[in-house]
Amino acid sequence: MKHRVILKNSTATKSVEVDDGANLLQCIREQVDNFYAPCGGNGTCGKCRVHIPGEGHVTSCLYYVSKDLEVILPNRVEMQVLSTQYKLTKILPSNPGKALMDLATIPYGLAIDIGTTTIVYYVVNLLFGSVVDIISMTNPQSKFGADVISRINYGATTPKGLAELQQVLVFSLNDAIDQFCSNNQISPTEFVKIAVVGNTIMLHNLLGVDALPIAHAPFTPQFTDAKTMPASELGIHIHPKGELILAPSLSAYVGADILAGLASIDCSKLGKNFLFIDIGTNGEIVLATPEKKLACATAAGPAFEGANISCGMAALPGAISEYSEHGFKVISGTSPTGICGSGLVDIIATMLETGALEPDGNIAEDFIICTNDFSTTIVLSQQDVREIQLAKSAVLSGINRLMAIAGLSMDELDHVLLAGGFGNYLNIANAIRMGLLPQVPLEKYIQVGNSAGSGAVLALKSEVFMTELETLKEEINYIELSTDDEFTMEFAMNMYF
Repeated sequence: MKHRVILKNSTATKSVEVDDGANLLQCIREQVDNFYAPCGGNGTCGKCRVHIPGEGHVTSCLYYVSKDLEVILPNRVEMQVLSTQYKLTKILPSNPGKALMDLATIPYGLAIDIGTTTIVYYVVNLLFGSVVDIISMTNPQSKFGADVISRINYGATTPKGLAELQQVLVFSLNDAIDQFCSNNQISPTEFVKIAVVGNTIMLHNLLGVDALPIAHAPFTPQFTDAKTMPASELGIHIHPKGELILAPSLSAYVGADILAGLASIDCSKLGKNFLFIDIGTNGEIVLATPEKKLACATAAGPAFEGANISCGMAALPGAISEYSEHGFKVISGTSPTGICGSGLVDIIATMLETGALEPDGNIAEDFIICTNDFSTTIVLSQQDVREIQLAKSAVLSGINRLMAIAGLSMDELDHVLLAGGFGNYLNIANAIRMGLLPQVPLEKYIQVGNSAGSGAVLALKSEVFMTELETLKEEINYIELSTDDEFTMEFAMNMYF
């Protein structure tokens, strides 16, 4: 029996007939030059992932064709990030805990990165330590508010609100497990361990712990330490003796996702001074030097995740993700329905270059981007520009303050690491032009992908990594910018484009 496989990327489409049961990676290799599979198809690195509509992301070397397929290949930028991520991610022996490994013939684990906007689930075969599936979805808490403060307030002021915030996360987690089990004809009891990273508020919500103290000075979390408990305590449907672990956080606004992401990086491959930046609802920044590590969080707001922008949206199908005077690109190639963060950066930079936007942020009229197939005009308004000004100033000001406190100039930086989904697709030159990122030579920037996810996978696979996380937490000095007078001055100065 033959099946037709259609391979697509941002520039080309190829169609090929393959035998029933053909290995998908081998099919891709025969048609696509330089497809990235660094472990050689052994199922150990998880970097040969592709997207199959209706099924989600799959690891191509572990996927066998049984029907006609459309396969979306990573674009050039994604491939570059995957390559960098693989080269910089630590390699640790798989050691998830012998007692857990004995619970199933083929034990599986789930590594989870809970973001404010999205949740990513990594299914790991714990025998081999390989990522066998990735499931991503919008964080179901979004219906309670786009930002973490809205959700904290919902939990504090709504009867049973805190329980609702917890229940939607647990339901989502169980749904991800059920999806994988259904697709692969296995039982949920074959899952024996779950490792979770996320911002501090999301971890509080998952455990049903009130996060209200985080919303008000002195911004004190109920916990920042690592947690280990039976997964059944939260109603998670895995093996009855299965374990749930939460990675440690640093502070109220520098969470386990940042610690795990930074810890996942093999710093021996970097210079002595580097910045680690993850821009989402907050801008979390760590400056590492041989003498010290400093961290801060800036209230960037959800502008770069599409919230509070009139035509903004998350990086989902229909979002304008790239823009220039010559045109734009839309995620999934559909008719545009809005603008995601990377598209906003490009639009602002283009407006500055063409004179449509003044350095003080003023525009003469709404900037028209396009009219879509539904006769809806997508624009950037004056209020949108103000939201972006606030967000970009907060991030750059946080970076500048850490550098000043450390007594370093930008010339002394060896590298700037950009983590997270936004950092993956960001046009760095445009981000520098509009004042989001510092004036550092482009060759010093490295996009490291979803390092939080890589950290979650390492936390799942390695008990040693959890010890490393605790050590890293003790090494970092957290700087509270809300009480830093110099930050206020920096913020005002960096409002200009």
